Amino acid sequence: MLLQSILDFLLPRYCPVCKNKLLVEEKAICKNCLSDLPRTRQWFFPQNGSGIGEKKFEEGDFAKLFWTRLPELTKAIAFLNFRPKSEIAEIVYDFKYRGMRNTAVEMGRIAAEEILLSGFFDGINALVPLPLNKSRYRERGYNQSERIAYGISLVTGIPVETKYVIRRSFKTSQTSLNKIERPDNVKDVFCLGVKADEMRGKHILIVDDVVTTGATTAACAKVVLKIPDTKVSIFALGHTTH
Repeated sequence: MLLQSILDFLLPRYCPVCKNKLLVEEKAICKNCLSDLPRTRQWFFPQNGSGIGEKKFEEGDFAKLFWTRLPELTKAIAFLNFRPKSEIAEIVYDFKYRGMRNTAVEMGRIAAEEILLSGFFDGINALVPLPLNKSRYRERGYNQSERIAYGISLVTGIPVETKYVIRRSFKTSQTSLNKIERPDNVKDVFCLGVKADEMRGKHILIVDDVVTTGATTAACAKVVLKIPDTKVSIFALGHTTH
């Protein structure tokens, strides 16, 4: 705490939402803004563990994105509702475009602490962050989904496996495509980075930062689901609802 006080004096930290100076005990975001974040609270509902194939999710639920694409998916939740130019958007911009990699770790930790008692992470054997293509990784210097996964791991103790799935380059940037075009653009983008036997029989949780249509996340999950006796679930820090 003393060390953090000294560091804060020399290099003040500010909340990405309200821009106020962070207190020593505050991490990526101040307490007031943290309490106001638009949580989905999907992890409180037991149907989230009943299997997407049974279609027991509420209308508009994050998991609805994967009903037809991934009927074998075990469960899927998003921690926050994401809207451009909103409070959560400022946090995401911090770790995606402003180099604040520790913000991603802290948001993963915060999410895991709030979700832990719901049992969502029970039975998960490995956290697999959605791989970032090489050019974007070189530009950013890190994979934000990997940072989020490490934050979750700090709370749950579940190992982060960055070599399980690897990524080739997109044909075209996803942001420039519409909902119909995106699934075809990510077809065959992912492949296994290890032998299938290393993953066989495990329950894999794919970790993503912000999901819009779910096309990229689903493409990653499909690669893992080809392995016999393997379960896949999905966690996203945010889900774009509008």
